[in-house]
Amino acid sequence: MTTFIDDLGLEYFLVTMVSVLTLYTIAAVFLEYRKNGTKNLRSAMSPAGYPLFILGSVILLIGLFQEFTWPLPGQYDIFFGDPFLLLGMVTLVFAVSVLKDYKLQFPGIFALFVGFLAIVYGYFGYINNLPHPAQAFETLLLYVGYGVFGILVYPVSLIYDILPSREKSTWLANLILIIFFLEIVLALVASAYGGITAIGSHIQHAP
Repeated sequence: MTTFIDDLGLEYFLVTMVSVLTLYTIAAVFLEYRKNGTKNLRSAMSPAGYPLFILGSVILLIGLFQEFTWPLPGQYDIFFGDPFLLLGMVTLVFAVSVLKDYKLQFPGIFALFVGFLAIVYGYFGYINNLPHPAQAFETLLLYVGYGVFGILVYPVSLIYDILPSREKSTWLANLILIIFFLEIVLALVASAYGGITAIGSHIQHAP
């Protein structure tokens, strides 16, 4: 076992940055849709590819480091490290798909699976009082929030694959995108709060 490396605050903020970039991309695609219809939606999305690639690479590297070296104490490594590694994989696959103009539904089904897993990790973390009893419920909300985020990525990716071949978006697609946008905002608030709390407490003394 290696010495404990306190990068939990950084992990929270990297997750938050993924959410911020996703929201910004949705807004850019929406503005393009209002201006020019459905024909250039993928072009409006493409600038997000490189930032997603950087974020996904960093998240994946930290996740792999945690998996191979087990730096966190006790079950913290499983509870935080496993979902973080999966997030890095999903983010990186999406980045490549955006940059190469591949269909988004294939990484979307990957995100769906990871979303369900996040909820499973959150549930078992909660019943085992992780990270500790005072924060178990709010951490459960964080995991459920990002789990739902991942689940909704699949229908949203289908919408973005189909829309360029149609003249306008349907009411159902619009409803799904609105719910997705609001859900990301809630998940972003949860991860940002977790990151600020972690930085404040961990700078004083590491767990």
